[in-house]
Amino acid sequence: MYEVRNRLLRLLPPDELKHVLLLSEEVPLAKRQVLHRYGVRMQHVYFIESGLVSVGAKVGPQEFVEVWLIGSEGLAGIHLALTAKTQPMHRRMVQVAGAANRLTVDRFQEAIARLPTFRSVVHAYIASVLIQTAQSGACNTSHQLQQRLARWLLIARNALGSDEIPLTHQVLAQLLGVRRAGVTDCLLQFREDGLIEMMRGCLVVRDAFRLAQISCHCWSLIERENQRQLLNIGAPNGESLVHGNR
Repeated sequence: MYEVRNRLLRLLPPDELKHVLLLSEEVPLAKRQVLHRYGVRMQHVYFIESGLVSVGAKVGPQEFVEVWLIGSEGLAGIHLALTAKTQPMHRRMVQVAGAANRLTVDRFQEAIARLPTFRSVVHAYIASVLIQTAQSGACNTSHQLQQRLARWLLIARNALGSDEIPLTHQVLAQLLGVRRAGVTDCLLQFREDGLIEMMRGCLVVRDAFRLAQISCHCWSLIERENQRQLLNIGAPNGESLVHGNR
């Protein structure tokens, strides 16, 4: 059995992890691949091993705005833990190529029904995502662009498990709900301050500590909630459930 990187699966005891891996298949994730389409019933759940998936909200007939990111800290398709009958209200698209452990909806729900720790981990992740999305909504109306951009860079960094963030200015602008020019101006200031480097199609975080100082308090609030959820399920080693402790 290979060593998994997904932080949710890493919280499982060996017997449950083995069972989940037997039910799943490892699949590659190609950049711009659509995992879940808006309004089309989902066939699979993806536990992300590497790469980055964005969650897009529909704002027009053919227009989506990216509202969240999923990396190796989470899974795509969390609402299927509650019901398999709903059609997704969001699109999930791969922004950074990688890999995932994929389960059919039936096998995912079978694992939730049979494996108590797996069920607790998935439910804790759902709770964390709900809190994060609510906090993000408040953040978008209360904090300055520079603070919010710093928070998203930290989120992407921890989701990828890497200082290299291959996201375009346009995707970051959509996550923040602002014009791309505003994001570019802030990134140029971050570079001048020595916080990041900018390369073609990629940002590199050089000083995460100072970036966290610039970020709004929403970052620390979300991190504290992650830790509380972990304590509730007795996760080992204090490993962070949603965004890691990097």
